[in-house]
Amino acid sequence: MQQSMTSLTLRLLTVLVALGGSLGFSAAFAASAEQPTIQSLTPGEVASGALTPQTAHGVRYVSGGIGIEERAWLAEHGKEFNTHAAFAVVPSGDYVADVQVQILASDGKAVLDTTVNGPQLMAQLPLGRYQMVATHDGQVLKREFTVAGSARNTLVLGFKR
Repeated sequence: MQQSMTSLTLRLLTVLVALGGSLGFSAAFAASAEQPTIQSLTPGEVASGALTPQTAHGVRYVSGGIGIEERAWLAEHGKEFNTHAAFAVVPSGDYVADVQVQILASDGKAVLDTTVNGPQLMAQLPLGRYQMVATHDGQVLKREFTVAGSARNTLVLGFKR
């Protein structure tokens, strides 16, 4: 049990570091074989993993994180987004993609409705209270959060296998 929790903790820490250092970790911490940084890749690798942010209902967002190039791009650009989410399976900590995500404003109106194409989602939301509803393999997880000031929100959602 202890080894499982340690493994899960390490995987979740890797997710948090990949989310752009939102907990104050330095970029140098992310420089490992597991978590590359923009500086550890060639310009061609960076370009090949470039993700294209999209806009829906005035909300700028991007999802991805499959492959070292995409993870490096997300780590480099994470500061551009105030809400970061990662999706995994518990207790293994394996990342999952193809998660249906809705972000609802306090009035219940969907400000974002998308299927993420990787284990990470980053969004730039207006100030306010929100609920994230994530659906994967028939399971629905909900998290409430508030966007206030310049603080970043980091949500890690773990689906049961």
